[in-house]
Amino acid sequence: MQNDDKHMIADKWVDEALKTPPAFTFSDDFAEVVTAKAVRRFAWEQYFREFLVYLVAFLGFVAVTVALAFLFLGADWQEWKNFLIKNLSLIISLNVIGLFVLFADKVLLQYFFFKYSRKLYS
Repeated sequence: MQNDDKHMIADKWVDEALKTPPAFTFSDDFAEVVTAKAVRRFAWEQYFREFLVYLVAFLGFVAVTVALAFLFLGADWQEWKNFLIKNLSLIISLNVIGLFVLFADKVLLQYFFFKYSRKLYS
């Protein structure tokens, strides 16, 4: 059987804790500050997820295109390898620039516009 005295003591402590006023106070705009932080964090995560979706979709499109080139067009791996090695710096720089443009478009610009609109309407 359960010990009812233990539950009575716990109920007494909970009642006492709920009846006494807290030893701290919140600012008048506490709820607004917490909401703004939560909204900003949610927006940042949402924009970053959208960036990742576009990035994965683009990488999937490239993978399918390369696979189709090898399967149906009879592409030769050695020719592709030589082309990639000869133009490695150009390929890397174009990928970095493209990745930066995609990140700036899908994350940074949207986040800064969101931040600006929050300041505008507050």
